[in-house]
Amino acid sequence: MGIDFRGRHSALGQWIFFAIFAGIFLLAATPLLRAQQSRGVTISQAGARGQAGRQVALRDQLRVGLKARTKSDIQFVDTVVLAVAQGRLPRRLVDSTFLWARQRSKTRPGAHKLRPMVYFQPALTLQARRLGVLL
Repeated sequence: MGIDFRGRHSALGQWIFFAIFAGIFLLAATPLLRAQQSRGVTISQAGARGQAGRQVALRDQLRVGLKARTKSDIQFVDTVVLAVAQGRLPRRLVDSTFLWARQRSKTRPGAHKLRPMVYFQPALTLQARRLGVLL
């Protein structure tokens, strides 16, 4: 007696299945969404707040992340690291330019042949010049 919800073409059965699935999904996803929202920090803020986890030095982040290969690339990275350490260049600006250059090298047509450093150096030089910092 009662209603059979297991029918293959039962609209009510499909609706109940969907509601149960959606409820389970929301219960499982809620902690993950809260964790992502609470982690809305920049790369530089993570080290400043003393959060647990492995922190990468700025020099290593730039050298590896931008695929700096030549002596002039590494020299530029060292100049940027020094300017950040001296407080002449905001770390936040370096981080945002770093992320932009990495994304640009992936999405630009034909950019698969170019390293992110090719985009990072002129972009950061221009932004630093606007702040009155020579790199």
